[in-house]
Amino acid sequence: MTDTMKQLAELVKGFDVELRQELQSSRSGVFRKENGEMYVRSNVPLGQEYPEEVIGIFADIADLDFFYKIYLENTD
Repeated sequence: MTDTMKQLAELVKGFDVELRQELQSSRSGVFRKENGEMYVRSNVPLGQEYPEEVIGIFADIADLDFFYKIYLENTD
């Protein structure tokens, strides 16, 4: 099953505190392992493939806030 962007944004929101903490020092993201476990990874390099499913990678806190604004606000 493919998640919608709103569903992905809701998943990311569940890791908001940890993600914001990591984004203060480096590009970070939320990943999902094959077994379904999700986690925040920091120091994520650009242009690389990952063995885990990428839920979202963000450059900084402003990038994360913009993601929420697009996919969580103004939705039904």
